[in-house]
Amino acid sequence: MKTIFPYGVLTGDIRLSVTRVLMDGNMLSTNYINPDLREIDFAGLESAKWEEAIIEVAVTGPERELTGRQPWEKPAVTLQLNCGATNSRQAVTLNRDPHAPARWTGSIELDREDWYGRGTLRAFVHARVEGVDNRIIGFADDWSISFNDLPPSPVNGSITVTWVDFAGDETRPYLKQFTHDPYYLRLDPDDPTLFLNRGFEGLEALLVDRKHRPRPEKALHDSTRANIASDAWSAMFATALEAVETDPENGLPDFPSEGWREVVLKTLLARIYPDLSPYDALVAAVAARTSEEGSGDLFERLIPAASGQVRLPQLLRSGIQLLEKDTKDEVNAQ
Repeated sequence: MKTIFPYGVLTGDIRLSVTRVLMDGNMLSTNYINPDLREIDFAGLESAKWEEAIIEVAVTGPERELTGRQPWEKPAVTLQLNCGATNSRQAVTLNRDPHAPARWTGSIELDREDWYGRGTLRAFVHARVEGVDNRIIGFADDWSISFNDLPPSPVNGSITVTWVDFAGDETRPYLKQFTHDPYYLRLDPDDPTLFLNRGFEGLEALLVDRKHRPRPEKALHDSTRANIASDAWSAMFATALEAVETDPENGLPDFPSEGWREVVLKTLLARIYPDLSPYDALVAAVAARTSEEGSGDLFERLIPAASGQVRLPQLLRSGIQLLEKDTKDEVNAQ
């Protein structure tokens, strides 16, 4: 879907390219910068112990449009990094090349402690149009930045994720009945824990390390992690919703006062009912849960909400692109 602006905009392409990345002053290998997928893969680094990254970029636009007689004045470019996992945004203004008026360059500096999960790097051209400053007249295709594969745990780091041999753990006998399963989510009210089965052949090798893998293995790694996280979100949501109590006087529900249940409900309800306030969404969900007709609709909405929370669709698309590129490379090599 193309956005329509009530003023003149660029029709030519805007291109954002990453020219160089510095990690604590050292140049990052181009193995971690993929211009085809428009991705910077910090998650693939052998060590996560870095403090500052500087991403240097160049943005080019249609020169004839930007320098000819057009309805805009003083075009400029802003580079912006957004990260939903940390609710962070950082923006810088790029410098126009004095020798190439349709080209801008610059850099953005990142402190490691401020970012995790996935970020989106975007550039947009803005100008003075019809007497109004800073009107957007063009966008470049976004780049993605992977700080780590997924957020540390399904609920902002608040649940424990641990590796256990389900068949041999004598301290948790309840795991033995799930020895053939790759994972088990124990929804303890105070300490929910996601157990990953070390006895499931190949699972630990698949999940614990994404570095230097062939493209098909990276795709499987990402999709497996995302599916596990999505299942965890869905199960935690259903459990949290069942635990919601209603006021005996007015019959209205209220969020749990503390703990992971409140976090899960508020996070996924915002995706399930995006047009409602948090409390109205809770009322709608509780009403749907107790209704024969509404419960089906609620849990149909839950599946895409949970998968969207862990970026499953995006990871699947990236995985498909990795596989397609791998297939093309094999064909070209023959």
